[in-house]
Amino acid sequence: MLKSIFKAALTAAAIVFATACTEEIDKSNRYTFTEETMADYLENREEKFSSLIKIYRQANMMGILQTYGNYTMFAPTNEAIERYLFEQDSIWNATKDSERPKWTGITSPYLEDLTDSMAVEFAKTHLVPMKFELAEMSSDVLGSQNYNNRYLNVSYKIENENVEIYINNQARIELGDELVENGVIHVLDNAISSAADMICAQLQKYEYFSIFNEAIKKTKYENLLQGYKDNDYDLGLAPAMCHTQGEGKGRYPHTKYIKYTIFAEPDSVFYSRGIYGFEDLEEYAQKWYGQEDIDDYTSPNNAVNRFISYHILDREVVYDKLVMFENSMHNNKDFKQDIAWMDNQDRYDYFGTMYNKLLKVLMPLSNTTDKEKSSNIWINPSRRTIPGNQDMRYHLDIKIYRLSEFNDMNEEYKDFSGNSLNGTIHPINKILIYNEEEMHGNVLNERMRFDFGTLLPELTTNNVRYAPWPNAGTVCGHGEYEIPQGYAKNLKILNEDTYVFYTSPYTWGCNYLGDEFLAVGKYDFAYKLPPVPAGTYELRIGYTANGARSITQFYVDNKICGIPVDLKISATDARIGWQADGPDESENEENDRVMRNHGYMKAGNSYTSQWQSGDGKKTARSYNNAIRKIITTMRVDGEHWVRFKKVDDVNNSQMNHDYIELVPTSIVNSYIPEDRL
Repeated sequence: MLKSIFKAALTAAAIVFATACTEEIDKSNRYTFTEETMADYLENREEKFSSLIKIYRQANMMGILQTYGNYTMFAPTNEAIERYLFEQDSIWNATKDSERPKWTGITSPYLEDLTDSMAVEFAKTHLVPMKFELAEMSSDVLGSQNYNNRYLNVSYKIENENVEIYINNQARIELGDELVENGVIHVLDNAISSAADMICAQLQKYEYFSIFNEAIKKTKYENLLQGYKDNDYDLGLAPAMCHTQGEGKGRYPHTKYIKYTIFAEPDSVFYSRGIYGFEDLEEYAQKWYGQEDIDDYTSPNNAVNRFISYHILDREVVYDKLVMFENSMHNNKDFKQDIAWMDNQDRYDYFGTMYNKLLKVLMPLSNTTDKEKSSNIWINPSRRTIPGNQDMRYHLDIKIYRLSEFNDMNEEYKDFSGNSLNGTIHPINKILIYNEEEMHGNVLNERMRFDFGTLLPELTTNNVRYAPWPNAGTVCGHGEYEIPQGYAKNLKILNEDTYVFYTSPYTWGCNYLGDEFLAVGKYDFAYKLPPVPAGTYELRIGYTANGARSITQFYVDNKICGIPVDLKISATDARIGWQADGPDESENEENDRVMRNHGYMKAGNSYTSQWQSGDGKKTARSYNNAIRKIITTMRVDGEHWVRFKKVDDVNNSQMNHDYIELVPTSIVNSYIPEDRL
């Protein structure tokens, strides 16, 4: 409820945001500057921000605050920092002799005792490398990580009929939208505490997750989920290639963090199914996962272990990025991710879990009659009114709670935060169960389209996927990253002359989700296919053709699939046979059949082609260079890799690869034509 109130009021609130909750707005507190940088802003108000200035100087980060760019600073006042240091020191002294000491890094209430490392930690926590004004904080998580590579939660409260915005449930924005030359400053009444707990320790803070936490302990996942950073990775500042030679200075991913996502049921959800403790949960899990290795909770075959591992992703995915909605991924604030979608199209994605089984997440925007459905994200939505397995009706269509909604559900939950040092926790409203028969015959009995970015967890965790474009002239013109050998576990680079690039979303292409992957050099590389249910599937790849492309040989598990494919040729070429849709539906269907006979398909209607001119959005299906190539029909029953090898000798030619599709042959061979989305 609070979320909807907030959304309705936010734009107006951003305009009239004031320090005090009064009907009359004190406009003397509002500033809009055209010449001050962030550093200037703080130094010109030293009486209010002298402590923050000292911290940024100690951290050697004042230079960033003086440079050109689009940043967001959350600026606590002197009083806020003084209070924060006192509180953090008190927490440490009260717990340092206990079994669970809360190490905050701050062991003195005095600013002059702040260590250099904590000054850096503090400064990076309060600075975001992207500009977010108040009106753009309409989601529960800020759309970009801060300089500590952590997401900041945004929550909202209605107080005296005014909207109050809080960061990480602890720091209120008392003065917002202070515009400066290199971004925006929001003044805080408290400092933001950087999350210091690992993900399982964060979850264990809350007694209302006691049953789930007991299962975490029994399976020893609290020991397994201790990853945080690969300290051996140091390519972040090294010069990298650009996919177009001479186009500027390339870049590698700056970091290689190791983080996780946990979907967790609060105790009340277990109670609703008659589960009142760990023993009940174990019995329930055995019903679904069997009794193998019954006495060894650490075995991947143990029922409780399988139950818990299906709740965990090997990447950090905050709420807004589960299906990518309402997100700016560009330094131009008008650039929105949903430009890549046609209006009212469902947002969805598929993630492999630590159980090595797939789950689907969906925001069903096409459902225009049920606001509750269309405005939330659901795990494993049922495609049937009645599931094949009747007991699964309690374990499908699982709602993922937004932070603000969960906090508002009752007094007990108001302090919950899913933010941790190495991941994010999402509360859910039903018990999450994997059943192979139900997933194969119901939830995943559909065309599954995977953006290549989904296949590489490291890109999501390290803020590479959907990263904002850098400031003009600083790196390659397409805002791209070169993915180095060994960086992504699901990507194998098979020779030294292979360069694979991720390109951030942009407005002039025709790419599913707006982003794309490119490969240059004498490339030879492979992606691990996602863990779909065992069955027979048609495997396809989506790409766009143009004269800069190369000729590629496709393989599956190192077996050649057909003849090499010339990615340069337009779909209108007779070898493909594309024709624009016309008013005669039978002719459109006939053209689809002709293309399939040649091994190709038109792209989908669900996403846009920005290449095409004219008013309104155009679909990718209507663009004659957006193509799906049918690679093969294959049996999937374990680990499989799809491989791409360049077989021409044209220098600087490239391979665009946008997404793959895995489609059950029952759909491909159905008498009902596959939908065109």
